[in-house]
Amino acid sequence: ARALAPALIRSLSTGRNKVFTSAEAACADIGSGAKLLVGGFGLSGVPENLISAIKASGVSNLTVVSSNVGTATRGLGLLFQNRQISKMVGSYVGENELFEQQFLNGELEVELVPMGTLAERMRAAGAGIPAFYTRTGAGTLVQHGGMPQRYASDGSKAVLQSSTPRMAGLFRQPMAVGEVPCEYILEEAISGDFALVKAWKADTEGNLVFRKTARNHNPAIATAGRVTIAEVEEIVPAGSIDPDHVHVPGIYVNRVVQGERMGVIERLTLADSTHSFNPAENKGDALRERIVRRAALELSDGDYVNLGIGMPTLVSNYVPCGVHITLQSENGMLGVGPFPVSGKEDCDLINAGKQTVSTEKGSHAALISRSYQQDPGRAQASGPRQQGPGRRSIESCCSLSS
Repeated sequence: ARALAPALIRSLSTGRNKVFTSAEAACADIGSGAKLLVGGFGLSGVPENLISAIKASGVSNLTVVSSNVGTATRGLGLLFQNRQISKMVGSYVGENELFEQQFLNGELEVELVPMGTLAERMRAAGAGIPAFYTRTGAGTLVQHGGMPQRYASDGSKAVLQSSTPRMAGLFRQPMAVGEVPCEYILEEAISGDFALVKAWKADTEGNLVFRKTARNHNPAIATAGRVTIAEVEEIVPAGSIDPDHVHVPGIYVNRVVQGERMGVIERLTLADSTHSFNPAENKGDALRERIVRRAALELSDGDYVNLGIGMPTLVSNYVPCGVHITLQSENGMLGVGPFPVSGKEDCDLINAGKQTVSTEKGSHAALISRSYQQDPGRAQASGPRQQGPGRRSIESCCSLSS
């Protein structure tokens, strides 16, 4: 007889009453020492009500897997306030001074993972795939080991624990020109005791719908937890959501709770307000503008262009006349539009730099693992880039120029 999938076993064994009355009730059995997978990108799509409930419970020694660590006052920052996290697995850690202090003071173990790899490791867990090979990180500390993971607590900043080397193998690169094998490294899947996700809408069967870039890591995370808890803005009766509109089917979701819409915008950026970027009066901005103008000359008509955080987000302002491009952002948006005007900002619509943006006609919002598939050039950590037709990564262009 064919074995049942883990998600099906989980759903059948936990019953069908999935709607909980509060975040506290939904998280009541999360105990100290648990491993949590938490959705979100920046402060968009973060299950903040669930995180607040965990903070209030006082549990400790948590291992948390998430693309980012929030800020000192929002998102996962709430758990760093009480030192409830003992190990953090993530990708972007640059906005939270509490995390920084605890890591450097030896209170916290940290595993840094390239974001596309992190997304795929969680997606693989949900699909029952124990490990996979990727070029991301080949030739770096990700492959060879030695990346600091824990410092001494005596103030010496001595490294007590470092990352271990990855297994590697030679494979022919899919869709690449030529037959020369490339080096790939082996990455293991990441699952968790609990998966905490934020969706826009759910029905009583647990089917989930996300909004715009708030989708980000949430769909993959929803599949990778032994128990998945979804915080949503609205719960509707079963049958109210068109089956074609469901992003995560209810078989992956054990609990649903309606929470207050936080509406947090990390970096409000408006087209009709004064920006801090001023090349005419600031020498540093003048140099940045020179780099960005040069990067923009690499663009060709019809290109799909990924813009990384920082200077790359400025490239779209200097696209040569007659060149029409489609912008892509790593957090899942293809067809990124200009900054919105006042009153049109949306907390569920941001770029890779967490700035508010708009959409162009024909735009598409996807989960982050799909976003990295759209831009395979970003996965080339060493050696020549083999990008798909018409795909450019301006993140690399600017880093080379600066």
